Amino acid sequence: MRKILIVSFLISLSGLSNLFAADFEPGIGFFVPLGASISTKSQTHNVNADKNDGVLSSKSGFEFGVGILPGFYKGFDDYMGFSIALDLGYKREVFSYNENKLGGSQYKNVATGYYFDTINIGLLPKFNIARFYIGIGGGIKLIVSGSEKTKNYDENQNQFVDSETKYNFDSVKSKFKNPYIPYIKATLDYLFFLDDEIALGIGLYAGYDFGPQIKDDRFSKNNLGAFDIGGQISFYFVND
Repeated sequence: MRKILIVSFLISLSGLSNLFAADFEPGIGFFVPLGASISTKSQTHNVNADKNDGVLSSKSGFEFGVGILPGFYKGFDDYMGFSIALDLGYKREVFSYNENKLGGSQYKNVATGYYFDTINIGLLPKFNIARFYIGIGGGIKLIVSGSEKTKNYDENQNQFVDSETKYNFDSVKSKFKNPYIPYIKATLDYLFFLDDEIALGIGLYAGYDFGPQIKDDRFSKNNLGAFDIGGQISFYFVND
């Protein structure tokens, strides 16, 4: 059975390679996304932990990035077409919350934000219908650096004071169980063709980031997450 599966896979791969060689043309896209990140969380306290301590509630933050889409394109300037491309780029990821923290004898909600510089690697197939370009894909975002901005209670000053912790790649691995962020996303662009091989795209994107899990003795699970939504501008160059 395993040999049959392997042979079937090789035949399918060969057929796909012939299809791309015969009908698809190489191309590349460049895009700049700008939008909002609406944070989510999944938290479970340990049995003996204070159930009020460290509870997060959602906020939103501003995100931006830049990316490229090298791949193969078929019928790019036709009424209907298809492309499959790598989704590569840089993204500034933001997970913004209000956090319940104990200060003195009472709790206070303070702003807590996690900011990550990420390199994303994914796959983004797209269909074009007339001038509308629709993509659905996903991948992972590797966290290379970041920071945490919050307020901590200072016993000497008897008040909460600003605090910022910066992370490099090694300290990210110490703070979080997984130094990467799986993601899914959908895009919708409207194309303005400058000629048969070049197009400008104006559109929207939406997606979800399965954020990293914080290492914290108070929790058996403390996962970050975020819905992303925004606009993007893009350029496509296809050897059509």
